[in-house]
Amino acid sequence: MSKEVVYEVENEEAGVIAQVITWPNIMWKYRVILHDIDAGEQVGIHKSFKHLGDAEAYADTCTM
Repeated sequence: MSKEVVYEVENEEAGVIAQVITWPNIMWKYRVILHDIDAGEQVGIHKSFKHLGDAEAYADTCTM
């Protein structure tokens, strides 16, 4: 199954991008993935959610 970015928030000062991607699974539908802008790579932190609003709120807090 393909994964799609449905929400993205960036904090240039902190050097972080948080993306909410679709993650079709019985337990959850969305996953938040963090990226280090300067290193150009995914950070090993992620969290899964059943509801898009919860995933978006968590992504927002990750970039504050």
